[in-house]
Amino acid sequence: MIAAVGVELPERWAAHPVVVTESAHHAWDATAAWWADDALLLRLHHRVPSEPQGLGLYGVGSPEGVARLLLGAGSLDPVGRTTMPRGTRAALARIVAASGVVVPAPFDAPAPSQWDWMSADHVLVPVPGEDHVEELTDERGLAEARAALAVAHPEGELEVGEPRSRWWGWRDDDGVLRAVVGADRRVPGAPWVLGSIGTDPAWRRRGIAAATTAVAVRAGLREAPIVALGMYADNDAARRTYARVGFVVVQEFESSR
Repeated sequence: MIAAVGVELPERWAAHPVVVTESAHHAWDATAAWWADDALLLRLHHRVPSEPQGLGLYGVGSPEGVARLLLGAGSLDPVGRTTMPRGTRAALARIVAASGVVVPAPFDAPAPSQWDWMSADHVLVPVPGEDHVEELTDERGLAEARAALAVAHPEGELEVGEPRSRWWGWRDDDGVLRAVVGADRRVPGAPWVLGSIGTDPAWRRRGIAAATTAVAVRAGLREAPIVALGMYADNDAARRTYARVGFVVVQEFESSR
């Protein structure tokens, strides 16, 4: 057993890449934990000042395993946020059909968000265009990043200038910033989480995002064993880009708030 996220966990779950990365990134503080060989379920306090406070449930592993843990956990406090392996609600429905137990709220309603947690522990090959990428460290560069993201990815969750964040940009031959990648690491030594990845729509499908992401990943791997990111499951263009760099899907998720 290893002390982690406020509770003791078996080593296999305490060292799971999702647990290691997300617990540091989102300041997890677990009030309870349930586990089996194939699944982990955590009840969490969310303590990041910029995010909604309150209880949340987070599951890792197989959907069937997490469904069993949910039904065996007893009475669950009301929760405002859930993140479960994709298919957990379907697994709960199958168990209910066979046993007649009641599906606990909020898992009796569909999950509105489907996304993938990905990580890279190496960059597959040098990506053409990496020589156009530079780290943006001064106020002028960060201001350019803000302006570029306003066009390329205005809904990006990571804000330029966020404490402990780092930023990279791809410049065309005229020196204009056409793509931006941010990296967030809130705990020293923890893996970086990439965010607010965007390319000017007029410059897409040229490998620019892959080149910029590859440079950011290499920088992150100099400080931690992996670099992580999350992407919506239906974003096929982003999936191709991240796979080209070396990212693989570690866990498919469904989330609700």
